[in-house]
Amino acid sequence: MAKFITVLCRLPSGVELELHDLDSLKERANSAAPIGLASVPRQSVLLNGAKHDPTYHPAEGRLLGRAGRTQVEEDFWNEWLKQNERNDLVTRKLVFAEASPTKADAALAELSKERTGLEGNDPDNLPKDVSKLEKE
Repeated sequence: MAKFITVLCRLPSGVELELHDLDSLKERANSAAPIGLASVPRQSVLLNGAKHDPTYHPAEGRLLGRAGRTQVEEDFWNEWLKQNERNDLVTRKLVFAEASPTKADAALAELSKERTGLEGNDPDNLPKDVSKLEKE
């Protein structure tokens, strides 16, 4: 029986994680003739994004401190992580895993003030050169 872990995704709409056959990709890269077809992943998982967080409300639209949670097979996650260890999704903790939902909530709480760069501006704390639109 497969063991599952909780994977958190801090991107607003989520992301699809794909596992590829690395030997096949190397053959494609070393081929003398160009290959016009896209590489087909051998397995993929679609992660829920921050808009799927239970505390997210579209009217408020606040993404900071929120993340989607998806149950993923541990073997898939470990292999994907090995293939993508230098990916920004991993190094910037935009996608990460925890052993249980409780640990996932605790890890997300630690990152709650760390911006991903995909959040909107706070309308009450705009940069100096930006002003609110005056409605007539």
